[in-house]
Amino acid sequence: MGEGLLSGATRLGPVHLRVTDIPAALAVWRDTLGLGLDGEDRAIARLGAGGRTLIVLHAGANVPLPQKSRGLFHVAIHVKTRRDLAHAAARLKASGFRYSAQDHLVSESLYVSDPSGNGIEVCFDTPARFLRREVSADGRVALIAADGSAHSGLEPLDMPGLLRDLGNSGHVEPRMATDAFIGHIHMRARAPETLMEFYLGVLGFTPHIQSRSFGMFDCGTGLRPHMVAFNIWAREELREPPPGAAGLDRFTVELASAEELAAAALRLEAANVPSKRAGGAIETADPEGNRLRLVAQRG
Repeated sequence: MGEGLLSGATRLGPVHLRVTDIPAALAVWRDTLGLGLDGEDRAIARLGAGGRTLIVLHAGANVPLPQKSRGLFHVAIHVKTRRDLAHAAARLKASGFRYSAQDHLVSESLYVSDPSGNGIEVCFDTPARFLRREVSADGRVALIAADGSAHSGLEPLDMPGLLRDLGNSGHVEPRMATDAFIGHIHMRARAPETLMEFYLGVLGFTPHIQSRSFGMFDCGTGLRPHMVAFNIWAREELREPPPGAAGLDRFTVELASAEELAAAALRLEAANVPSKRAGGAIETADPEGNRLRLVAQRG
């Protein structure tokens, strides 16, 4: 796999989501996940950590996003220590919301959805545990751990073991870690190969997993290979979201410099991809209509 055109400094910025009811959504995003609320009215709520906006909720959706709808699968908030993940797990356990936990070998992850059906992952990256990926002749993928053992990447996460990272004090931090960040966004897709032509060839991401047999295509940078992902796991059950449904409004890609932003604009123009300038940013959409905003990082 070759390197893309975007530098390793590329990162994801605020993710905008449509919801049916902001106060109901805040019960998950603020009260359980622990994001700080930085401004709210009937139409919009901004949430973040460490003074940075991570999630923007927009009211006005008429119905929750149905399961197995094309579009948002989940947005992933990454934390930088396992203890931070343990605090998030303890908050989820106490919340009463239905959640799940998986050990992907390359990461440990918690999953929950807000009342509008927007999927959420809280993720702790564990690259040191991963050695290599093996693909069999029939397309099955096995992850080989540093100790040589094989894993599916879908094993249940050892929740009691994770919670032991909190020690014996019983204290649970009520807020998300201040250095949490948007690590990746994952969507359901109809034509992932066409989407990859856009994200790799036009935007300039680096390819990672590109496997129809595994059912997932993703891309990122040399430093963070899994940033934008698409799956086809719903297969023939995939449906179009109904008009006015909750889900992804847009996500943000923060490029390393104004020069990289200008180069991306030229590639969009050369590929005849509709885009527009808006306050120093570039707004566009991928071939399946997922909207994104390209901006240059500030310092």
